[in-house]
Amino acid sequence: MANSETLQEVALVLLGTGIPAIGPKLQNKKDAEDVVRSYVLAIHNLIMKAGESPYKVLFQKQEDGRYSVLMDGSGASVKILTNLDELMLRRFRHAFQKNMFILTSFCEEANGCLECLALTEGLGAVLYAP
Repeated sequence: MANSETLQEVALVLLGTGIPAIGPKLQNKKDAEDVVRSYVLAIHNLIMKAGESPYKVLFQKQEDGRYSVLMDGSGASVKILTNLDELMLRRFRHAFQKNMFILTSFCEEANGCLECLALTEGLGAVLYAP
């Protein structure tokens, strides 16, 4: 995820029955679509390498005190999110108790509202990590 290192903001919403959708917040829809597609491709490649082996979702502290979210499976790992502050991490962990989340991206609409691409465009990866 070359672009994920430079992203500064992460958004989190709860969809349906409290399933968290989390991802980077970008300024325009094109960039948000590109990022979520790169996530889906990286996750697909990780799962293809891992085969039937399970994967884990890990939280790793960064040097600046924020956190990264990684997927780890069969000796390979993918950094899926960076720059989560402690409050965002706590909110995500609380919502993640259903062992499922949607990795997506967000962009600002012209009216200033936040658009979740999993909801509006169907873009994202549904991850289940028991």
